Amino acid sequence: MKLDDGIQYAVKVSKGEIDACRNVRLACQRFLNHLENKEWEWVFDPGPVKHFLEFTSLCKHVKGQWANKPVSLEPFQILIICALYGFRLKRDRSKRMVQDVIVYIPRKAGKSTLTALIALYELAFGEAGAEVYTVATNRDQASIVFTTAKGFVETLPREVSTMFVPGKFTIVKNGDSQSMFKALSRDTKRTGDGLNPSCAIIDEASQIVDRNTVEVLHSGMVARQNPLRLYITTASFTRDTKFFEDLQVMERILNQDVPDNPRWFGLLYSLDAGDDWRDPAVWHKANPMHNISVSHDAIAARCEEAKIKPAALNEFLCKTLNVYVSAETAWVDRSHWDASVGLTDRQPEAVFIGFDLAATRDLNAVCTLKRFGEDDYEAEWKFFLPEDGFELLPTHYQDIFRQAINSGLLHITEGNVMDDREISEYIIGQGQKYDVREVGYDAYNAAALVARLYEAGMPVKKVGQGMAVLSNPSKHVEKLILGHKIKHDGNQFLGHQLGNCEVFTDVQGNIKVKKAGVDKHAKVDGIIALIIAMHCSLDNPAPNESYGFRVF
Repeated sequence: MKLDDGIQYAVKVSKGEIDACRNVRLACQRFLNHLENKEWEWVFDPGPVKHFLEFTSLCKHVKGQWANKPVSLEPFQILIICALYGFRLKRDRSKRMVQDVIVYIPRKAGKSTLTALIALYELAFGEAGAEVYTVATNRDQASIVFTTAKGFVETLPREVSTMFVPGKFTIVKNGDSQSMFKALSRDTKRTGDGLNPSCAIIDEASQIVDRNTVEVLHSGMVARQNPLRLYITTASFTRDTKFFEDLQVMERILNQDVPDNPRWFGLLYSLDAGDDWRDPAVWHKANPMHNISVSHDAIAARCEEAKIKPAALNEFLCKTLNVYVSAETAWVDRSHWDASVGLTDRQPEAVFIGFDLAATRDLNAVCTLKRFGEDDYEAEWKFFLPEDGFELLPTHYQDIFRQAINSGLLHITEGNVMDDREISEYIIGQGQKYDVREVGYDAYNAAALVARLYEAGMPVKKVGQGMAVLSNPSKHVEKLILGHKIKHDGNQFLGHQLGNCEVFTDVQGNIKVKKAGVDKHAKVDGIIALIIAMHCSLDNPAPNESYGFRVF
C-alpha cells in the first residue's frame, strides 16, 4: 500500500491500460494535470498522504473474510486519498486544496471502510475542535460508518488507540473534548444550525431527499480552515436531491463544460452510454472492486435475474452497475403468470381474503387466497361492476370484460352504481365455504361493507395502502409468480390486469404496485386484492414456518 499505487492507477486509467468509464478516465487525467501543473498556487505534497497511509496500516478489519487482517486500500482508494490530502497551498502547506469529494460507486465497494478511516483521521489529525459527522437517511445507515470506525479504534496499537475515547454514540479525541465524531440521521435539520462541522460524510447521499439535511452541514463549515464534505453513495431512483445536483456539477467540471474548480474531486463509476448491461466485459467499468469484494458470480446471478424479471432490472442497473434509472418499471412478465395455471382439490391449510373497492361505477375485486404451505398458494377471484360502469368502458376494453362475464368471473350488478351488498354476501359465502383466517381491505369507500362483514362474524382487518405496509407482500407475490407458486384458473382477465401493473421503487428499495400510465380504464384491482390477501397471509404464518422476518 504505497502512495505511488494511487498515482499509477490514474496513469493506467488515463492510458487505457485499466478499462474505466468516461467520467473516471476524465477524473484521472484531471488529477494528473493538476499533479503536473507547476504554474498555479497549489503543489502536491506526498507527506500528508504517506501519513494517512501509515495510520491506515495500523487498523485491522473486525468482521467478514478479512477479520483481524490489516487494512489495505485498493489503488483507486489511494488515488482518492492522494487527491484529498496531497494538494496543498504553496505558501501555506497547512491548507488543503480539495474540500468537496464525490465517491460515486456501487454497493459493496468498500465505502464504509474508506470513510471510517477518513473520519478517524480527521478527528485525530484535523484542526482543533474538530467536529466529524456522518449522516444518512436514517440513524442505522449513518451508524454503519461510525461502527466501522469504532471497530478500527479497538484494533489500533495501544499507543495510538489512546488518542480516541469511544462511547456509545460518539468518539472523542483524547485531550481535546471539543473534538468528536458522531453519527446523525436526516433529522439533523432540527438541530443542525448549532453544528460546526469540520468534516461531513454524507453516506448514501443519493437517497436523502431532504435538501436541508445536507445544506445545513455545508453551511456550518464556513469558519473552518480545511472543511471536508464527502459524498459517498450509490445511484438511486430519484434525481430530486441535493446530491444529484452536485453530481451534475462534478460531471460538468470533468467534461470541461464549466471552468475547473480545484476544490472539487470525484470518481464517478458507472456504465457509459451504449454499454450493454448484459455484457460481463463492462461490469468492472462500474465497479472497481469487481472480483475483489464483489464476486463476478454474484453480479452474473443478479444479471440473469434482471433478464427475466423486469422489476429486478432497475435494481441491477442502479445498485450493481450504478446507473440512475426511473423508479417505475414493468412489474412481472406475464409469461410467468400464464405458466401457473392449475387449480387442485386439495384442502388448504388456511384461507385469506383481500378486497379492493372502487368508486361507485368502477370495478370491484375480491381475491380468495388459499394457502397449502409456505410458498404454495392457489387464488381465485370475483369481480363486480355496475351496468353503467360497463357501458362507460372504451370499445377496446369491452371484449376482455365480456370474456370475464361469460366465464362467471365478473358479475354485472343492476343500476348505475355499485350495491356493495352483493360483495358482502359473496365474501360471507366464502367464509362459510372456507376456514377464512382474515379478510383484508383498503378502507377507501369500505365502511358499510366492512360493518356488514363484522356483524356476520368475519375476521376483518384494515390494510394500509402505504409502501411500508404493501412492499413486503408485493415482493412476496412477485417471488411466487416468478416461481409459479400461485396457481389459478388461467382466466385472461387477471393476466390482462397483471400486464397493466408497474412497480414504483423508493430510495429505500420499498416497492408499490400501481397502474401503469394514465389510462383510467386500465384495471389492476384484482392484483391489488391479491397483494392485500398476501399481507394477511404473511401476518398469519403457519406453525413452524417463517415469513418475512418472523421466525417461529
